[in-house]
Amino acid sequence: MRPACILVLALCAVASASLAQQPAGNDQAAAPPPSDSSAPVLPPHTAPSASGPSTSTASEAPAPAPDTQGASEVPVEAEPFDARVHRRIEEYGQRHQQRDRQMATYDKVSGSDPGLERFADPRRVQVELSDELDRERTSEELAGDYAEQAHSVQSKIQALREFIAKRRQAGDALSKQNGAVPRQDLEVAIQNLARQPDSPEALARMRDIDRKLSDADRNERDLPLQIAQNKQEATSANGELGKLHALEQSYEKESKTFAADAVSARQNRLRLADRLEYYVVVAQAEDELEQGRKAIGSVQHLSASPEVEATLSLPGSGAKSDEAVQRLRDCVRQTDDVKGCREKLHQE
Repeated sequence: MRPACILVLALCAVASASLAQQPAGNDQAAAPPPSDSSAPVLPPHTAPSASGPSTSTASEAPAPAPDTQGASEVPVEAEPFDARVHRRIEEYGQRHQQRDRQMATYDKVSGSDPGLERFADPRRVQVELSDELDRERTSEELAGDYAEQAHSVQSKIQALREFIAKRRQAGDALSKQNGAVPRQDLEVAIQNLARQPDSPEALARMRDIDRKLSDADRNERDLPLQIAQNKQEATSANGELGKLHALEQSYEKESKTFAADAVSARQNRLRLADRLEYYVVVAQAEDELEQGRKAIGSVQHLSASPEVEATLSLPGSGAKSDEAVQRLRDCVRQTDDVKGCREKLHQE
């Protein structure tokens, strides 16, 4: 009986264990894997299939964004110096002509109607103020352009100086090499070796002297040309160096001139601002005076009606009023009670 119970209990335990493991396995398969923030997440339509990459992925991929920047204008760095200076001056000239036309319209309007002169004056000053501001900014830009160009010339001057120094050093080395081994001494040495008995040492020495004679022949033929060429290149570069120095001074002069123009325009702008302030204050004063003239010219004083005048002219009214006032003043002096004195006067 006991073995049968033990067997039944063992079977129940195995069955319950198998039932407990089956839901756990299903849950584990259904649970999503932990997400990795560093791994990219692909959209559903881009996932590769078992048969290979999907052909719809390329068609559904978003097209690259168009380049909206474009090439609206040439960058200042890529624009040649002379073209940049010409453009700045030409653009300023166009704006200046436009302001001149605007000034001409103010002159025409104020000339046709003298009453509009005071309104045209501040408008002229505003246009002149804008013109001086434009001249100041353009002059500062041109001063910077010429200063930058002068700095660029300085770097080329330094490079040219280094080139001249290198050519001079090479010329000195070639001059020393030209007279290093006299040819006559080599010829005498090889003749002496030719009279001696043949030996390996004599033959090696003769071959060495022959090589030096070949070098001497080549030097006599080539070194004068190289020395002359180095000298000519150094002389030509030295001439270009002087021209670059003159160009650098010209650039610096123009830069200083445009900087002075900018300072002059700034001073004129401050003076024009003072003049504009004067016109504004004067215009406000003139407006106030005009309003005052109109107000004073149309003044109508208010007088009493004839009935009031007739009433006040009746006999006894003035004397009675003066008597009441005098009695009130006397009472106030005696009692110092203004309220009581008025009540007493009304009772009477």
